Amino acid sequence: MDWMEDSISFFPTFLDDPYYNDIPHFDWWSQDQNQNQSFPVPAAPPAAVDPQLETPKSEFCKKRKLPANPPAVQRRRTGNEGSSEKKTHGKGSGGNAGGISGGSREARWAEQLLNPLAAAIGAGNVSRVQHLLYVLQELASPTGDANHRLAFYGLQALTRRPAGGYVMTEARAFRSAVIKFHEVSPWFAVPNCLANAAIMSAAAEGNRLHVVDAGVSHGVQWPTLLEALTRRAGGPPAMRLTVVGAGATAPFGSAPAGYDFGPQLMRYAKSIDLDLKVERGEAGGRREGEETVVVCAQFRAGRAGLGFLRAVREMEPDLVVLSEGEEGEGEGFGRRAELMWKFLESTSAAFKGKECEERRAVEGEAARVLEEGEAWEADGGGGRERWRERMGAAGFKEKGFGEEAVEAGRALLRKFDGNWEMRSAGDGAVGLWWKGQPVSFCSLWKPIWHKAAAADMTYGGGSITRH
Repeated sequence: MDWMEDSISFFPTFLDDPYYNDIPHFDWWSQDQNQNQSFPVPAAPPAAVDPQLETPKSEFCKKRKLPANPPAVQRRRTGNEGSSEKKTHGKGSGGNAGGISGGSREARWAEQLLNPLAAAIGAGNVSRVQHLLYVLQELASPTGDANHRLAFYGLQALTRRPAGGYVMTEARAFRSAVIKFHEVSPWFAVPNCLANAAIMSAAAEGNRLHVVDAGVSHGVQWPTLLEALTRRAGGPPAMRLTVVGAGATAPFGSAPAGYDFGPQLMRYAKSIDLDLKVERGEAGGRREGEETVVVCAQFRAGRAGLGFLRAVREMEPDLVVLSEGEEGEGEGFGRRAELMWKFLESTSAAFKGKECEERRAVEGEAARVLEEGEAWEADGGGGRERWRERMGAAGFKEKGFGEEAVEAGRALLRKFDGNWEMRSAGDGAVGLWWKGQPVSFCSLWKPIWHKAAAADMTYGGGSITRH
C-alpha cells in the first residue's frame, strides 16, 4: 500500500484513464481517519451446524484422511460407492486465476462438493451430509487457490456460520479495502467508469446536477466524476449527491460505523471550486427546481426490492444507471456458488496470488452472496433478462451507452488482467466478462414519460431530450 502513503493521488487507475486526462491529484480523505487498523482473519471451518450431523471419530478412522493438497478428490455417487478424480493444483499456488488453469468445470472441485452438500442438507440426507462435511473440512481454507477459498466460504454459508466481511472493520481499514479493490479489479471499477461517463453527458444541459447514489462504491466513484465536471464546457454545475440506504444488507452494501465520506468529499470539491452538497436520504425525493436527476444503482437495487424501483420511478429521473451481476448456471445455491467462483478466481489474479488484509476483507464480504438464500433468488438473482422485465414493469425504457463511454470503459479495462473483456449485452447495455463467462452488466434507463415512449437517445456521448 505504499502508493497510499507516498502519494496524495486519489485512485490512479481512474485518473490515468484517457477519458479523464490531465486530472490534478488531490487527497480528498482527511488524515484524521488514517489510523492503523487490521482486519479479522476468518476462523477455521466449523464442524457442523447440528450435533446430529456429526460423525463419530471411530467412523473417521475408517476413512483415508485426505491431504491438505489433494491430487484428487473422492466423490461418492448418489446411491452407489464410486469416485471420479478431479485434478487441481495445491494450496498457495498463486499465479493467474489462483493456480487453476482456465477455471474449467473439471478443475472446480469445490462446487462439485458444495452443491451436493446443499442438496443433501435440503433433503435431510444425514449420512451424505456427514460424508461431504468431512471431506470439505479437510480441504477448506481461507488461503490458497479459488477452490480452497470457495470450499471455506461455502462451508461457512451452508453451516450457517458466516465468515463475515469488511462490515466489521474500522473506517480506515474499510476505506483501504475498497480503494485497493477498485485499483486492482474491474469488478466495480469498470461499471463505475461507464456510469460516470453517462452522468457527464446527462450534465450537459447545464442544470443543477442531482445524483442519487444507491451503489456500492462508498464514495470511491465520485472524485473522478467531480474532476471531470470541472472541465465541462461552461464550467461545472452545482451538484447535489444523495446517498441512500437501498440494499444495505447486500454484499458490499454496508459500511462500518464511523465511515462517512460526505464531509471529506465536500472538502475535496471545495478545493477544486465545485459546489457540492452531500446528504443522506431515501430514493423518491422531489426535485429542487430545475435540476437533472440521475439515479446510480450499482449492485444494490435487487436487494432493495420492488419498492425501491417504484420510488425511483416516482422521482421521474432523467436517467437511471443500473448495474447487476449475471446469474450462473444451475439452481439455488449452485448458481450463487458459480458467481462466487468467478469472484474468487478473478480476485486471485487481481492480487497476483498474494495474501493481504484487503483481499481477505473483500473476499469475505463477497461471500455473503452464498448466505442470502431465497432472498437473493427472489430479488437479486435472475441476470440481465430478468432485470429487463423488472425495469419495464416499473415504467422504464432502456437506452444505450454512447461510443465515448464505451471507449472509456475499454481503456480502463486494459489496465487489468487480460482475461477480462467487455461485450455488448444487447439494447445498448455493456457486459463485463471473465474468462469467457458473464460477470455483470451495466445499463441505462429512462422513464416512459406520460406513458409515451421517450425519444431514442444515447448517453455517454450525446445530448438528452425529455418528452
